[in-house]
Amino acid sequence: MADKRMGLFVDYKYFSGNHAAEIACKEEMGLSPDQWGIKEVEVGPFKKGTMEDRSDLSGNDGDAWEWIYLPVPTSIFSEWWGDGTRPGKPLAVQVEESGSLEYGPIDELAQKLIDWPRQAVLFKL
Repeated sequence: MADKRMGLFVDYKYFSGNHAAEIACKEEMGLSPDQWGIKEVEVGPFKKGTMEDRSDLSGNDGDAWEWIYLPVPTSIFSEWWGDGTRPGKPLAVQVEESGSLEYGPIDELAQKLIDWPRQAVLFKL
């Protein structure tokens, strides 16, 4: 199989942040406790408000707050999965129950990102 650059597409609105992707990478790659294939980072929680006045949005509904968990692939993950020669897909993608991670050719995932109806991120591996 010829090398083909791969990517990791993340629909972070639905990414669970339960650390399953981190643990799966450690198991799959045999990483030590102080190494990461994917590291989940947390942003928030903070109250969003509106663009005009950040203090005017009240309530406890999900739209009033920003709270994101984002799985960030490290260079270890990229070296392992980036060239497209490894068969299958990353265990981190397989264990994410929300279906919010997708691994594949970067050009196909880039087109998906262009057409995606909400915020998402694409990592080139």
